[in-house]
Amino acid sequence: MKNVKKTLQKYDFPVDIILEVIASCNLRCIMCPQPFLERKRGEMKFEIFQKVIDEVAKENPHARIWLIIMGEPLLIGDRLIEMIKYAKALNLDLHLNTNAEYLTEDMAEKIIDAGLDEMIVGLDAFTKETYDKIRVGGNFDKTVSNIEYILNLKKNKGVSKPSIIMQLIVMDENEHEIESFKEYWLSRGAIVKIRPRLGWGTGVKADNLNLPDSERTFPCPWLVRTVSIHWNGNLAQCDGDYEGRYSPGSIITHTIKEIWDGELRIRREKHWNNDFSHDLCSKCKDWQAGRSQFINPKSEV
Repeated sequence: MKNVKKTLQKYDFPVDIILEVIASCNLRCIMCPQPFLERKRGEMKFEIFQKVIDEVAKENPHARIWLIIMGEPLLIGDRLIEMIKYAKALNLDLHLNTNAEYLTEDMAEKIIDAGLDEMIVGLDAFTKETYDKIRVGGNFDKTVSNIEYILNLKKNKGVSKPSIIMQLIVMDENEHEIESFKEYWLSRGAIVKIRPRLGWGTGVKADNLNLPDSERTFPCPWLVRTVSIHWNGNLAQCDGDYEGRYSPGSIITHTIKEIWDGELRIRREKHWNNDFSHDLCSKCKDWQAGRSQFINPKSEV
């Protein structure tokens, strides 16, 4: 990983904006710290969402907006649809991460009609037995049915969006199902994403991230590219700051640009100088996760 630093660059504005529209989830997944979240849970007010979207449209309309962090976005129902419509009215690139258990037929119709660009579905298993071990509290058969419905609905409507990406986070529990997972979902027209397990800072165990600190010669890609904004408007340093204990500022009182050029710039510069002494960074291993693997179907509508 010694050449990674050469591929990273400095940005005047983040290229990935991660928005937590809700801090609540219907599942208790083993690779996610959400079930143990200590900070207050809630839903993002539309005014906060609007302020973020308006600034992104002004400062960097090519940025990618991700609706995720510590919650399942579909839990807010039609409020989510209004958010998607607002962002798409400004021609922004909008991505939704979901476990798809609440992806009803009605919601599938609304999501397509709202113009969402991409839906990343965290399934992480090919069989119910494996799914139940990983995505605790979920309904495998219902979820698979929901996903297949929206894939078929896209075909019937003759539309290309949203792209449906089926994600598998590699773990001991599901490694044996990777090839079956790929084959099944590619045959149905979905894109497949195979992703390494993350530690969310030190939030969960990720034994796969086992490189020595001597390999850490580049800034964290999450820190130099991304901002994470919690439901109450507080920015987090990164995904590893899922509790928001090291917030560099709030969108309520400042703009993203002000915080990006202020406290976050100071933290980024330390990384560019190979200073990883910040409390969040010193024990974090997520810098070594690398890129996910994407496999496209032979033909996609």
